[in-house]
Amino acid sequence: MELGGLHIIGSERHEARRIDNQLRGRAGRQGDPGDSRFYVALDDELMRRFGGDRIRTVMEWAGLDEDAPIENRMISKSIEGAQVKVESYHFDIRKHLVDYDDVVNTHRNVIYEEREKVLRGTDLKSNIQTMVEQELRDTLGRYLGDQPPERWDVDGLVTELGAIFPLSDELGDPDGLAQMDPEEIESILLEHAAQLYEEQEAGITAPTMRSIERELMLRVIDGHWVYHLTTMENLRQGIGLQAYGQRDPLVMYKKEGHEQFQNLLARIQFDIVHNIYQLGIANAGQDGKTRGGRAKGTGGGKSVMTRATESRSREPVAAGSRKVGRNEQCPCGSGKKYKRCHGA
Repeated sequence: MELGGLHIIGSERHEARRIDNQLRGRAGRQGDPGDSRFYVALDDELMRRFGGDRIRTVMEWAGLDEDAPIENRMISKSIEGAQVKVESYHFDIRKHLVDYDDVVNTHRNVIYEEREKVLRGTDLKSNIQTMVEQELRDTLGRYLGDQPPERWDVDGLVTELGAIFPLSDELGDPDGLAQMDPEEIESILLEHAAQLYEEQEAGITAPTMRSIERELMLRVIDGHWVYHLTTMENLRQGIGLQAYGQRDPLVMYKKEGHEQFQNLLARIQFDIVHNIYQLGIANAGQDGKTRGGRAKGTGGGKSVMTRATESRSREPVAAGSRKVGRNEQCPCGSGKKYKRCHGA
């Protein structure tokens, strides 16, 4: 340029007009003179996607050489129109990503709030006992439901309950349960669960029990949350196929995501209830005595709590704030050294 300044040469037009305008802006900084010029080829990606073949056909019809430059206001407007379409397409993608992320963020807020309660030292005992009661009611509903007594799966109920905690003679007798009303079974079961919980806490002290509750809840929540995130990502990747069935993918994602989240909460409750009675010391069930008679196991003469502590759950057991030495007796009450029990 005769007046000096910066001359910008663009070798293509970008998908976003904002980038082109930023390049043009380099030519006129702070009132300095400048100029800009962009060159576009028909085989550029933007032109191939939006009308490049039509322009090539017109050139061949007019007998123009393929290297002949074309300067026309209509072509410039056509290119800008193509850029507008691409920008709108990318905007829709970002908008949908935000909509999909909002679904997971709703789940995340609920889970993180529960985690914060655990970390803040909120009273977890009442929370877990509520989970226990709900899980027991759900179990009764699965095996008894609203069916007549002759269609109850009492044997399956006893097996399922025995996997949670040791049963009394009354609860471990399928024939006896078949003669009771569902409300009576529920009352006896909830009372038995509450008493076992209190006995377990009394055997290991309240502070240790709170520590066990905290460690168990954090582990179960974190493990299932990671799995849930993977499931939701896989769901998002394939949800677009719902459009072939004339269904809105976002609506279906929200619907199926809600179902997945309810399953997540159910799995968390299931794991906590099926482990909380297995984490205390085993001497509460070693003599086989509970309220109403001898505790029912599933074999070997040991209670469910004893077997789970020794071999099944392998859950770490807290010993208050003190770190347990490898050669010390395991605080779970098995009588073994910590390195050969939960420290293995």
